[in-house]
This record gives sequence, structure tokens and C-alpha cells, in this order.
Amino acid sequence: MTDPMREVAARAKLDTVTSADLPPRAEEILAAGWVRESDGAWVLTALRRSYSGRRAAFDDLTGYEVAVNGRAVHDLDLPRGAARDVLLFRRAYALSRAVLDRAEAIPDAPAVMALITVSMSFTEDSEWVGSQTFWTEHEGEPPYVEIDDGSGAELLMLMRRD
Repeated sequence: MTDPMREVAARAKLDTVTSADLPPRAEEILAAGWVRESDGAWVLTALRRSYSGRRAAFDDLTGYEVAVNGRAVHDLDLPRGAARDVLLFRRAYALSRAVLDRAEAIPDAPAVMALITVSMSFTEDSEWVGSQTFWTEHEGEPPYVEIDDGSGAELLMLMRRD
């Protein structure tokens, strides 16, 4: 986790995150679960259904998984303002934790990673927005992202379940 994200996490009080923090549609994503595709890619079934990209566009499994499993954090119901970053983070954390728990329950599933980002939008009327994605480790492929010493300016959190 980067230092700026640690500050948001402290305000978010992650030990108090519950299922009430899950975003709309979370139950659909969780109920549909994970599927291992024939080429070895692990994707969330509900997100795969709405993904419009082509598998052939990716040279590796990691990039494909990140694309299929990545989405913006649902925020249309969240208020604007200073505390929005905390609300986005709690929502993304709740879903990430639940998705990772589902993966952990699958026998012989590989290590699953989650990345949560929170940033200001690049719009005229800037506001806090979030995104998250999930992927598995694949032998011979570099990690999708690494957070070195955490001193960067980005708001990033990496979660892992083995």
C-alpha cells in the first residue's frame, strides 16, 4: 500500500468494513464466482459476461485477467466531497475482500491478487473515483503491478490471497 493510501485506509477504518459496504451488483459477482478458462485464465464469471474485448488482443494471461476483472468502483450513489475517497475505498475493499475469499475457497486455485486505486478524475469538475481489478499469478509472467516502498503519490493498495 502506498503512503497516501495508508492515510485513506486509516480514515476508512478497514476493521469496520462489512457487507453493508459492498457496491450494488456485488452479490451477482460473488454468486457467479470464478471460472478457469481453457487457456488457464481465471476470470469472474459475471464480469466476463459484460466484457467486450477480445482474448487475442493479449499476449499474456495476466493482462487478459486484469482487463476482464477490472471495473470502476460503483459511485453513482455516493456523495461528492472530501469524504468520497474513504467511501470509495471502503466499497472497493469490501468487494476485494469478498472476491478473494471466494477464490480461496476453490480447491487448487492459484494465488489471487487485487488492486484498488483511488484518484481524482480528469474531468472539468474533478471528483474522487476508484477502480479495482483481480488477477492470478502465472509462472513466467511478471506481476501486473508492484508497490515498491510505498512512497509514491498514487493511492494504491494491493491485496493477496494464497
